Amino acid sequence: MRAARRLVLAVLLVAPVLGVAEPIETEISGVTAELLQLRQDGGVLRLAVRYRNTTASEIRFGTAIEYRAVTLVDAKTKQKHFALRDADGRFLAGPISDWNDGGRWWPKLPPHGEAVMWLFFEPVASGTVLSVSVPKTFPFDDVTVTEGAGSVFLPGSVSSTPAGLTAQLVSAKRADQEVKVRLKIERATPEVDIPAADLLFRDVFVFDPVSKRKYPLLKDSAGNYQAQPSSDTNEGGRLFLNSIKPGSASLISMTFMAPPDDVQTADLVLPRFVPFEGVVLSGAGGAGVGGIAAAGATLGLEGALKELKAEVTPQEISIDLSADVLFDFDKSDLKPAAETQLNNLLTVVNSRPNAAVGIEGHTDVRGSASYNQALSEQRAESVRTWLANHGVALGRLTATGAGASRPLRSGNTEADHQANRRVEIRIKGS
Repeated sequence: MRAARRLVLAVLLVAPVLGVAEPIETEISGVTAELLQLRQDGGVLRLAVRYRNTTASEIRFGTAIEYRAVTLVDAKTKQKHFALRDADGRFLAGPISDWNDGGRWWPKLPPHGEAVMWLFFEPVASGTVLSVSVPKTFPFDDVTVTEGAGSVFLPGSVSSTPAGLTAQLVSAKRADQEVKVRLKIERATPEVDIPAADLLFRDVFVFDPVSKRKYPLLKDSAGNYQAQPSSDTNEGGRLFLNSIKPGSASLISMTFMAPPDDVQTADLVLPRFVPFEGVVLSGAGGAGVGGIAAAGATLGLEGALKELKAEVTPQEISIDLSADVLFDFDKSDLKPAAETQLNNLLTVVNSRPNAAVGIEGHTDVRGSASYNQALSEQRAESVRTWLANHGVALGRLTATGAGASRPLRSGNTEADHQANRRVEIRIKGS
């Protein structure tokens, strides 16, 4: 029999927890981000980041957080790690607003409220130092992966986001090739507005972190998921969380496809909630392996070249970076959203440790020649500084500007202007 494995119940924490980095500012005014945890145990590397609204007004993000944009970059090898995805292409992450591009989240933070974003990754070597790149903020650099028990994904009772709901695991019992889970969700604070969010039963699953397999809810003869209570049968059944009245509770029963008996613990993932760990699956049911496989991805040199659409010859690697990705309009300061492309660029630059790296800025034709020349030089210098600050020898790097003197396209449409705003990288030598 395999060693005991542990169950995680996914819920969004609002109680204070110990972070591994101080809160930093984000692109959203009034919102900070804090790295709570980068820890592995039981076969999975677990990431948790808290977004906090520091204002007295509700804040909604204007764009979604896409989980494909959340990456871990190895400080030594420069390999990029992406979160686990199942066979349907869905990330093991949350909260989930929709499944576009594998899953994304449209944050809505109440006054002085917070939300925890979480993702599961393949484990790495003990003591690995990673840079954690998340949307809307600068990366968390030089984070050492910790091992063992943590303080974010916990067993027992946890709170929802926004505050007001408390989820408690009552039992998780296996029999007859099924796992029956019972939960109690309470609402105790009438002054906090509970969002009109659905607990979609189709998105609930048990996850074995060792074998990386998901075990979904079973369906009845009518095609509805075996979960009660259910507000309606849309998409197989769902529960309206805001239907739970202040001072009352909802008792939820769910029946899952069972993992094999040697999986003595597993993760339980619920929409709108973040993981609990350490809940034991009691009993035995004689089930086979079954389930849905999940796996992560690691992006090395070849992946970085593909992402950058680089042109490669034995003598030179040519890369054109869109200025609109790197900078805000008429600005030369790199924006947080540029980190993904810059990390790809760093991977390529480090692959040729003795090569000279030429960085040349270009603008569109609008504006005076002197203004465009200065802006193109400043933008090239920003990329040069970023590479130097990430370990590339300054003597390898040159930064110049061409203004609007060498456009790629001669038209006057916005698409033409966008194509001409770029930073060209030429890596020559080995």
